[in-house]
Amino acid sequence: NLIGIQLAWRDQSDYAVSVILNSSLQVALGLFPVLVLLSFVLGGAVLSFVLSPLLLAALLLAVIVSAFVVYDGESIWLEGLALVGLYSIIAAAFWWG
Repeated sequence: NLIGIQLAWRDQSDYAVSVILNSSLQVALGLFPVLVLLSFVLGGAVLSFVLSPLLLAALLLAVIVSAFVVYDGESIWLEGLALVGLYSIIAAAFWWG
């Protein structure tokens, strides 16, 4: 995500959005299953794919809003600010929820 921020700073916002969306997709599809399998090998606390309702709602909301932002093929600073605001609200919900 640091590369995405640097690209956005250089007014290459289309590339920045692409980098940020693809990096989160790679983590979700690649790292999460590996960590679940690794938890079985290492023992201790076993991770699973079972997610809490708050986490599922946050993921669904983030996916829907991100899809609306990238749907038109353009990105402006106001859309980025809206995403930062949404992610701040999600973080606050997990902090106090």
